[in-house]
Amino acid sequence: MQIGKSPLIAGTTLLLILATYSVYSALGQGGAENDGKPRLSSLFSADNHLAQRVQQLEEAVENTNRLQSELLELVEDLHRRLEHLMPPIPEEVNDAARTGSVDNSLAEREEHLRRNPYARHRQMQLQRLINAGINPDRAELILEKQERFQYDHMKLAYAYRHLQDKSSAEAAALREQLSIYSHPRKMLEHELSEEEFELYLQANGQQEMRVNRVISDTPAASAGLRPGDKIISYNGERIFHMGDLRAQIYRVAPGQTVAVEVQRAGSGSREVIYVPSGPLGVQG
Repeated sequence: MQIGKSPLIAGTTLLLILATYSVYSALGQGGAENDGKPRLSSLFSADNHLAQRVQQLEEAVENTNRLQSELLELVEDLHRRLEHLMPPIPEEVNDAARTGSVDNSLAEREEHLRRNPYARHRQMQLQRLINAGINPDRAELILEKQERFQYDHMKLAYAYRHLQDKSSAEAAALREQLSIYSHPRKMLEHELSEEEFELYLQANGQQEMRVNRVISDTPAASAGLRPGDKIISYNGERIFHMGDLRAQIYRVAPGQTVAVEVQRAGSGSREVIYVPSGPLGVQG
């Protein structure tokens, strides 16, 4: 493209030089001197007749106008040729370029997810939360909180592992914290609204613990629990499976009365029953 431009630019420059020279020649009759004076000055000397001087001036003006017209035509022709050499990029090409850039970005992201199992797993978690009805920004925030809880759990576990006296009060406090941080969903229950937490549970397939069997002559039987009922919470802590229920039962000292939130089979409402602390007598 640079090779095509050079002759045109050189031609325009040459024409400008010729135009200047021609104007000077027309006014000065080739630049010759008369008695040591330039010809242009002689036009106004007393030795020339007025009519001759007027005629020479008119010819000079005419030549100058003609050269200016030719110069303008050449400039316009040069402009047209340059446009031909550098045609504008069609809009559809711009659109295609932008689309291609987006496609490349998506392809790179897919390749990154394919090569990085953790990134792929995280993307799946994020999509599940969004599909459950959680706002994408909030879904990202929930994952960040979950990751922070996991990191804090690892720090507690590290501190407990390197603690010399496992029977100390410090060790007992670490175990207490570990039991809390071992389940991020329990932490999120206090971080999210009730509606948002339910959507979080739905996205992760974590629902209430369903009672499969009630042992006779137990607190559960006395409270009227039946197979098919769901235990939502025990002593204010959310319950998802038998392990959760067992852990919460052990946390309450003997001789206490405990509130248990349940949902009866076939009912969409929840109710609270009160049982003595200790094993309930259910299997789930």
